[in-house]
Amino acid sequence: MNKTVLVVAVSSALLSWSNYSIAAKPEWAGKGKPNLEEVKTFAEAKKVEGEINDREKQLDSMIEEKKKKAKKSKNKKDKQKLDKELDDLEDEKEALEESKEKLKDKKEKLKDDMDNDEEKSGLEKQKEKKAEQERKEEGKGSEKGQQQREENSKKWWNFWE
Repeated sequence: MNKTVLVVAVSSALLSWSNYSIAAKPEWAGKGKPNLEEVKTFAEAKKVEGEINDREKQLDSMIEEKKKKAKKSKNKKDKQKLDKELDDLEDEKEALEESKEKLKDKKEKLKDDMDNDEEKSGLEKQKEKKAEQERKEEGKGSEKGQQQREENSKKWWNFWE
């Protein structure tokens, strides 16, 4: 009885703690490179950049390990296999470099767009809203109502019109 309870307790503890011991993978892991077209905000761009940097560090360490193993390996088949894996890792690293450059351009563009939005003063935004409102009101109401609206919307300093 005690042994079965102990076995069940230990196995359940191992199963529950195994989830914590597994490293968290980036969202795009297993899907290839992150899709830069999906990045819409500057914050998302920074997040993807961090994930790319992490993956690049992993690739660097894996490449170093493969090079060391290739030097130590005496078997010709193992060397060829390690060389092939090394080539694949280097290709992936080059692809990451390209996506990093594209991300850098996208990040600059997003930052410029953010700056342009901030440059618009409150007055300009208010004018845009007013123009939209006037366009919405154009075809609404009766003729008499439209005439009254036009009279009321005249600027007070344009009294000669």
